[in-house]
Amino acid sequence: MRTSIKLMTALLFSVVIGFGFSQTASADVIDAPDPANNIPQVNAGNVLKDYSQTKLNAVDNPTLKGNMDRKYTERTLDENSPSTTDSYASTPDSSTQTTLQTKLYLPDGFNVTNYQHGNFQSITLDDSGNIYFIESNGSDTNLGVIVKYNLAQLEKLGVGKDPMALWKAFNYFNPYTDEGVSHNQQYQTLYEQLKAQTNTAKQLKQQIGKLSTSKSDKQKRTTLNAKLSAVQSQIDQVQQQNADLFKYAKIDQAAQLSPQVDIGHGQTLSFNPVNKHLYIVEDNTLTDLRNRTENNTVLEMTTSNLKPIRQYNFQMFHGDSANLQLHTLAWDKQGNAYWGRKTGLGYMFFYGRMDEHDVQFQAAPSYVKNRGGSPNQGVSYNPASDRLYFVSDDILTSIPAQQVRDGSFTPSDIHYDAFTSNRECESLAFDQDGYGYLLVLWPAEVMKSSTPLD
Repeated sequence: MRTSIKLMTALLFSVVIGFGFSQTASADVIDAPDPANNIPQVNAGNVLKDYSQTKLNAVDNPTLKGNMDRKYTERTLDENSPSTTDSYASTPDSSTQTTLQTKLYLPDGFNVTNYQHGNFQSITLDDSGNIYFIESNGSDTNLGVIVKYNLAQLEKLGVGKDPMALWKAFNYFNPYTDEGVSHNQQYQTLYEQLKAQTNTAKQLKQQIGKLSTSKSDKQKRTTLNAKLSAVQSQIDQVQQQNADLFKYAKIDQAAQLSPQVDIGHGQTLSFNPVNKHLYIVEDNTLTDLRNRTENNTVLEMTTSNLKPIRQYNFQMFHGDSANLQLHTLAWDKQGNAYWGRKTGLGYMFFYGRMDEHDVQFQAAPSYVKNRGGSPNQGVSYNPASDRLYFVSDDILTSIPAQQVRDGSFTPSDIHYDAFTSNRECESLAFDQDGYGYLLVLWPAEVMKSSTPLD
């Protein structure tokens, strides 16, 4: 049995693709993906090659500083101030002179549950121009959804010209507000009103498509095109009279949602370019695991339908009693997996493999002795520069991935991009050209670098 979830209007129907409403549209509900059952399990046991911290090479680097005190500038969005955008230039001593500029604002939620409160924890990009967000229901639930958008499609829908368009669209159809309920009811009325015209338009298109180029069919084509034009005129009139509804419906309809899944803290959404799959760590505590019987749990999902296909369960024993827990995750072009953690005032990476055949990790031979930020917000990989990043508030620190694995990096190999935004920096992703997409709070906002990062 599929689960019917009340959603905003725009996810309830397909609008104006050719000639109006889709024949498969529903007037008031959408069948959301079922919770995944019977997910294949990979139980790998202890996968960490143990290490001695004292035997690792500490690279004594003169780091730049980001926001170290976790005090943030916050504001709320106002739809009456549509020109509101942010712009943060990197500091003069940064490795790359770039500016983070508002790409888009994320909504209070994608209207899956009434827990929504604009809490987005991570983003990632694939190698086909799609962007993925994790929306968290909050730390008390550890549940959330993954949302997929195609960036080029968003541009065509006007999000490039209006960074608030996505935010407006989902607020417009928010079923947990009186105004959103009213807009959903308006949709239902229009759906019924246009059902006949939509059916007629579809039938006329099918008839026209079956005609040949013969002289006898030429007159038939002329007659059918005239009828189709008249029907389309009726549909166009309704669209023009309800411009906002149709505009926001298109934006909402372009989203693809996963079922609710355990997202843990939510900061580990990552894309593996080798198998084209997504991964999310279900880290339901912010510490290491409490004992050696508990598992790290990682969910693997397809990018095509956002359905879970495999779950990994493993421990990472360190020393006599510790069982380390993943809180970050990234992948390079060769399918190497990376995660990182704070060590004293510095930062260290681990690398290895994770697939249905093998799960293994080891500490990188060298680590960064001095980090420029306080929280461990995430790790990310830049496919254009082959550099691995760790993210903290207002500072992005990167090292060549190969030199992370072989431990050969020196202080001069470490690059820094520092800012003075005083925003909480949650997650970093890259497109294939090396442009950075930084997720910041509050409000939830995706900012794009003006130049590729290096």
